[in-house]
Amino acid sequence: MLEPGLRRRLLKIVGAFFLAQGSVIPSALAARKASTIDRVAFAAFLDVLLPGDDHTASATALRVDRALLSLASRDDRFERLVALGCRWLNMTGTVGFADLQASDRIRIVEWMTTSDWNQVPRRFYELVRQTAVEAYYSHPAALAGLPMSAPPQPLGYPPPWP
Repeated sequence: MLEPGLRRRLLKIVGAFFLAQGSVIPSALAARKASTIDRVAFAAFLDVLLPGDDHTASATALRVDRALLSLASRDDRFERLVALGCRWLNMTGTVGFADLQASDRIRIVEWMTTSDWNQVPRRFYELVRQTAVEAYYSHPAALAGLPMSAPPQPLGYPPPWP
């Protein structure tokens, strides 16, 4: 479960994004509420954005997927965007997004970064990435394995010498 302060910040980000950008989903699709989100595709997408390695945990290991799905359950527009984004991801190959080779998933996400801002893939990428990064790095375990014990701000970065 997200801490109350983080939950408010994430909801503010989502709300501000939609207010600033207007309707994200074409009106024909907006009339239909997305009933399900492909959780497997969503988790695979988040792990492309925030993969695990020898020093840090992946997005799903820190339950970022659950935090964002919880947020989506409380925001109808975010939920629709996530559902549409996951459907789009699953249409990019001959199998579901999560079943693609890791290199193919990475290529798809790289393409999303340069796609048309006014289309679902880019909006999905940008909003989910921004929200996921904040949720990920607010988790204390995200710093485990890194050569720091706390975020460098608000105190500033230590000098580069011992």
